Amino acid sequence: MFWRLRVLTFYFILSLVAVIMAVFLWLPIYFLNLGYNVRYKIAEIFSRIFIFLAKLLCGIKYQVTGIDKLPQDGKPYIVLANHQSFWENLFMQLIIPKHSWVLKKELFDMPVFGWGLKMLNPVAIDRSNSRSVLQILTEGQKKIEQGLHLIMFPEGGTVKIDRNVKFKPSAAKLAINANVPIVLIAHNSGVFWPKGFWFKQPGLISLRVLEVISTKKYQDHDVRTLTDYIEERINKEKEILVRLAETNQSNNFY
Repeated sequence: MFWRLRVLTFYFILSLVAVIMAVFLWLPIYFLNLGYNVRYKIAEIFSRIFIFLAKLLCGIKYQVTGIDKLPQDGKPYIVLANHQSFWENLFMQLIIPKHSWVLKKELFDMPVFGWGLKMLNPVAIDRSNSRSVLQILTEGQKKIEQGLHLIMFPEGGTVKIDRNVKFKPSAAKLAINANVPIVLIAHNSGVFWPKGFWFKQPGLISLRVLEVISTKKYQDHDVRTLTDYIEERINKEKEILVRLAETNQSNNFY
């Protein structure tokens, strides 16, 4: 009962923050038609508040390893990560420089948050639409040409920690078309916050930057071969991180 009270307190305070930011920041930005840099900065502030409140009220901590592997030349790259919860959508803003996202259009329907997200103009796809792949390739290319990094979840949706799914090839195809590096990331957020409203338990989310696949490294691979490599690399590391978290939890590590 106490745990659920903590989670409800988190959502209550976060909702207040979202409403206040919408009234005093998003509305003025919308009517003044301010540019992407300002809109992105406001979204980043919200993400940092979200991660801070999750840590403070629900005990959802995190550790990041391999961040030194991220390219430092300022040129765009595509980030590919496994998808287990809503947590990683926002956490990416803490470690990846100014970027955009490929995400499902349904997120726009979320109260207040969805409206702010829509103002950032991500690549929002309808997964039931057969033309969604073409949308990813065309709009994703435009984001990269604008100098933005791009966050993608090649599983196509949130996946339970004990399952693996076939990765979508659109991310590899876009990287090859745009001739940009691919950053691979794995994490175990679903151990503590699976898909849905309720956090499962407090704990330490581990996120690892695995490697950067340079354009030279993948230029001799076709889309399917590259996708299969990405899938194997991320899933293998994900499974290690999930087992580690579950073992530590059973040993009362947290």
